Amino acid sequence: MYKIAAFIKFNKKIENKILYQKKKVKDLFGDQTYLNHPVHLTLFTLKIKKISELKIFYKKLESKKKTKSLTISLSSADIFINDPLTGGHTIFYKIKKNKVLNSIQINHLRKINKKIKVLKDDLYLFKDLTLKKNYKDYGFPFVDKIWLPHITIASIKNIKPQHKFIRDFLKTKISLKCIIDEIRFYKIIKDKHTFLFKTEII
Repeated sequence: MYKIAAFIKFNKKIENKILYQKKKVKDLFGDQTYLNHPVHLTLFTLKIKKISELKIFYKKLESKKKTKSLTISLSSADIFINDPLTGGHTIFYKIKKNKVLNSIQINHLRKINKKIKVLKDDLYLFKDLTLKKNYKDYGFPFVDKIWLPHITIASIKNIKPQHKFIRDFLKTKISLKCIIDEIRFYKIIKDKHTFLFKTEII
């Protein structure tokens, strides 16, 4: 079994902005969850049996489709207080709502699930009915309307959400855009991300 992730990467201007914030977190609080992850937007993560099947599937798919591009805009700083996935406060930059981005996510998930065996053995973890249904249908709980596209800085433990750093971060003004035309797939083992291949947005 392999855990794979579909990421969207950004231009240098956005990447440097995120890396600057990551450095501030590390200087103030040391190593924290997500801090060493590459700068990215997660479209989805899945558990599959064979990576080779995924590669073959996308090669066939690319040969039938024309390349698209999409403009993504960062909108504001935000926080997941007491993030259940980490036990910390997860700070991030929101991506401006975009119907095209949502359709790209769900279209890829639908196509993958039709052609490849996606493992869905963590269904018991989800109590929320929408998350449970999404996971059962796609192998990923945060799909379509319930998905909040964002770029994570870090998830910080052992501080209060009223901490000065968090208050200052939430006041951060950001207005950056990026044209993207590809999705990058990675194999994930704990905090290690190994690049597999890239594909067109389609």
